[in-house]
Amino acid sequence: MKELIKVAAFSMLVLMLSPLLGFWIVALVGAGLVLLPVGAVVSTVFPNARKRIEDSLLHVKAPLPVA
Repeated sequence: MKELIKVAAFSMLVLMLSPLLGFWIVALVGAGLVLLPVGAVVSTVFPNARKRIEDSLLHVKAPLPVA
């Protein structure tokens, strides 16, 4: 849990410095630093959620039209 707090604090620091260093690059890195641990926590708490999401995305009822 301490590591998650450190990652969140570092990502907030990155987001605060983003206007000085180039908004898009720093914001994307900060968002990645936040989303990766959040995804790890969600996948740990809900281990079957990933399988259900994959099944719903991969089993499309109507195929997409090919141009």
